Amino acid sequence: MILEGHHFHIVAADTYGWPTCLRPQFIQLSRNFIRSSMPRDFRADVQALRGLAVLLVVLYHTQIAPFGYLGVDIFFVISGFLITGLIATQLEQSRFSFWEFYYRRAKRLLPAAYVVIALTTIAAPFFLSDVGLREFRTQVLGALTFTGNIVLWNQADYFGGSAETKPLLHFWSLAVEEQCYLLLPAFLALVPKRWWLSAVSSLLVASLALCLYVAFRHPSAAFYLVPTRFWEIAIGSLGALLPASARVAAKSAALRLPALVLILIPIGPSGSQNPIVDAALVCLATLILLLSPSRDNVAVRSMARIGDISYSLYLVHWPVLVYVRAAWLAEPPALAIYAAVAFSVVASLVLHRFVEKPFRQGFVASRGRMASGLVAATVLLGFAPSVDIGAAESRVGFSESRRINYGLGRACDLTSAPQGIPEACQTTDRPELLVWGDSFAMALVPGLAKTVGEAGLAQLTMSACFPAIGVAAFSKRAVSPSFGEDCIRFNDGVLDILKNRPEIRTVVISSPFDAPDSKDFMLLKRRDGTFTEVETSVDGAVEGIKSLVEAVRALGRRVVVVAPPPVAGFDIGDCLERKVRGSLMLGRYSDCKIDVIDYRRMRSRTLELLNQVAVKADVEVVSYHDFLCDDTKCRTEIDGKFLYRDSGHLSYEGSEIIARKTRLAERLIRAAR
Repeated sequence: MILEGHHFHIVAADTYGWPTCLRPQFIQLSRNFIRSSMPRDFRADVQALRGLAVLLVVLYHTQIAPFGYLGVDIFFVISGFLITGLIATQLEQSRFSFWEFYYRRAKRLLPAAYVVIALTTIAAPFFLSDVGLREFRTQVLGALTFTGNIVLWNQADYFGGSAETKPLLHFWSLAVEEQCYLLLPAFLALVPKRWWLSAVSSLLVASLALCLYVAFRHPSAAFYLVPTRFWEIAIGSLGALLPASARVAAKSAALRLPALVLILIPIGPSGSQNPIVDAALVCLATLILLLSPSRDNVAVRSMARIGDISYSLYLVHWPVLVYVRAAWLAEPPALAIYAAVAFSVVASLVLHRFVEKPFRQGFVASRGRMASGLVAATVLLGFAPSVDIGAAESRVGFSESRRINYGLGRACDLTSAPQGIPEACQTTDRPELLVWGDSFAMALVPGLAKTVGEAGLAQLTMSACFPAIGVAAFSKRAVSPSFGEDCIRFNDGVLDILKNRPEIRTVVISSPFDAPDSKDFMLLKRRDGTFTEVETSVDGAVEGIKSLVEAVRALGRRVVVVAPPPVAGFDIGDCLERKVRGSLMLGRYSDCKIDVIDYRRMRSRTLELLNQVAVKADVEVVSYHDFLCDDTKCRTEIDGKFLYRDSGHLSYEGSEIIARKTRLAERLIRAAR
């Protein structure tokens, strides 16, 4: 988080930093008290609040505190409170300088951040895959240009598994704050002082309303972008701009304990990707704590010591955890996680002592030298990941072998109900075989297209769209079931196309069929033209697939279902690539093979679903299991060729190898009924 000094000019203060003319339990807040930036007096309780916030974030990233991500919201409020107070005071005193403001931000934040980026870049080739390195290069550029939130918005789901492979994921919040700092000084400088409070209040309401609106349509955007995050910083800004009021001070003091409890024990998690209600409660609790300074005590001083290194700890801990998890492929043992946290704390102490603190205190006296040094460092760091990629390149061509498998082409990853079969998504004008499903169906296509012969093949696929009639699975994090409605309409559209394409004789259905196995999904059911959300269940999914099979057969076509390939608790494609490279790999999965017992346990409900589909819909379910697996292990490569491109999808080569060696096209046509 962006952490700026929080010093207050208080006349006649006692040993605890309180004005001697005021009793702590009846604090008469004044605007000078809230906003002053003089460095002589220090609010230990604000530093303690930072320490608490960073601990929540670290505990969340170690999967100990389920609501620890709310620590970011605490940081946003603190930043808005302190920076707005600083700017407002200097503007009132006619001594605000844009150059001075941004120079201090750069001096305070960039040296430590650049050291972490540099060290993370040096380590990257030893832990990241080829794809990971290329994404990392973009992350570095985002971090250097304060657009990391935009970069990561396009790369990852913060709450999803892919987030755990992004070493600079945590720079998104720094980017949000820096983007606000680019606008906030100009805003306060241009708006008349008498309108500050109402103007910031209006922006807060507008940002919150936009957040609520966008969260239902683009939850990732609501999470990462400034317009939908500014309201949290604005809450802190309001606290800094509030006029003096003994009544407000007394009420804030009375609410201090409930506010602290709310932060320590967050309640009512909404389960959405951007849990706005929970964030709002924590932001308001943080504001109360900022408006009612705490009496100094052992607990506050202890937490303040953590606050001293909070910026460094925030910078260091996440890349360390990413690389430890990369070395273990799956979730590391608890001891490894605890060791990673301990190492992060020690490294943070070193970073704070020898980089962050010296530069903040004027280690480089010349402003010109400081500015030119930061510019040079920015340029060097911007090019460094490209050097990593060049050094890690090999003749194997991992980017090619692990490219996204769209089947016949990217145009075949449809996003809405099709009106017909796109020309690029069929191998002949009159294909006899149709592959219908989601991204797992796409991965099936390259091998079938090479082996189906003159019969030809057509592909109608939509990523994450469960192949069923009248029912669809959608992520709870998506907040809105609109994707589910689109998916149901897509499947209706495929059925309509079948009615007008009599040459298609065989329909192949493929999917991971894992939605009923995940608590992160809901089912959307259509009844009499209306959509209803229900909890995922094997029975509900089976009925939807059965309806699809019956609808296809009613058109005089034959149907066969293809089970997903075996999976493991790690990214198989990454594992295979790192094994070829000779990268550090620890734990039981270093051979990159799939343990049959683990697979059956992980996908028990999926296997149960497929068994029920086979019986209730009277359809053949074709599996790769007999070809890939023995009694204990499943192969993930054949003759040095990767069968998988990621954690579950077949690669282009894998799809073709399996199709040729198992004569899959012939097998599917024979099995269809």
